[in-house]
Amino acid sequence: MEEEFELTVESKLQNLQKISQFIDDTMKHYDILDVRDIYAVKLSIDEAATNIIEHAYPNKGGTIVIRAKLSDDGKFVVDVIDWGEPFDPTATEDPNTELGLNERKEGGLGIFFMKKFMDEVKYVRRDNMNLLTVAKNIKKEDKEQKAWR
Repeated sequence: MEEEFELTVESKLQNLQKISQFIDDTMKHYDILDVRDIYAVKLSIDEAATNIIEHAYPNKGGTIVIRAKLSDDGKFVVDVIDWGEPFDPTATEDPNTELGLNERKEGGLGIFFMKKFMDEVKYVRRDNMNLLTVAKNIKKEDKEQKAWR
């Protein structure tokens, strides 16, 4: 059976550090030590939580629940749950990265990086709940090599 860890925080910017530490601690619990994997997951979850704080609960507070586990098939899976305004990051159009910074419209890069860095990004809206699930494939040999050093 897969062991799952959960963190519940208020949707406030000052809780981003708590969320980041939770991801760090959970990945270390599973001996996931590759800095590229850790960075990819932390950046993606920070982006998701920031979007919830800034857009899902406009002008009011709310709750964010983060659930993380290492699945039996070697994926580090994180669910990000909120009950705010619906927003499907998987439906957003990727920004044109060929344009210069002054030519691009503002926003969208965080979601772009989330989709690039993670192996799976899924969104479901169910009974006033937003559920974003992201997964990163963790190679067993990378995990063993990093832990062996």
